[in-house]
Amino acid sequence: MKQTGRSIVIAAALAMASASAFATPVNSVVNGGFEGPSTNGHYTYLGGQTVDGWTFSGNAGVAANNSGFNVSNATGAQAAFLQQEAEISQVFNFTKSLLSLSFDAEARGWGWGGNVIQVLVDGVALSFTGATTLLPGSNSSFTTYTSDFIALSAGTHTLRFVGIGGNGDVTSFIDNVSINAVPEPLSLSLMGLGMLALGASRRKAGKKA
Repeated sequence: MKQTGRSIVIAAALAMASASAFATPVNSVVNGGFEGPSTNGHYTYLGGQTVDGWTFSGNAGVAANNSGFNVSNATGAQAAFLQQEAEISQVFNFTKSLLSLSFDAEARGWGWGGNVIQVLVDGVALSFTGATTLLPGSNSSFTTYTSDFIALSAGTHTLRFVGIGGNGDVTSFIDNVSINAVPEPLSLSLMGLGMLALGASRRKAGKKA
């Protein structure tokens, strides 16, 4: 019985660890590459506006590759930026049960460097390998970040990228935002394994008592 319980726990852990390999984009984010609105090769602050799927607050906006705002190497022609205490948000629809979020980010290459970013869904901070804040470490290329999975009900939800701010004009760039979901059969299997593991753990604790 001990071996069976141990095997269930290991199986559940392995399944969760490999879930990201089966995750697929559900394409519910509008303008995840920030190709609109066009900046005509420059940059623009959009605080207080809702445009092309996103609501911008504070010193947030869109900048073109190699513009005066120093964004580089974004996929496509543009990326969003969060300067100091700024925010971009979007309401999206989700129809699965387990969600993760992926996006690319880089730090500003001059001035005060990168801005610490927090990503929230319905006000709850997502974790990225356990960390709930991110500071892009490169000012010459984008790094891809993928959050840990969370359980999410079907329906509409609010996604927010928040710049924490700091000294001077700290700025980070964001691109390629996508929502990922575990296919339903696998998510149900993960839930089942989790329940079996919990049951095995409780039985073990009961015997010790």
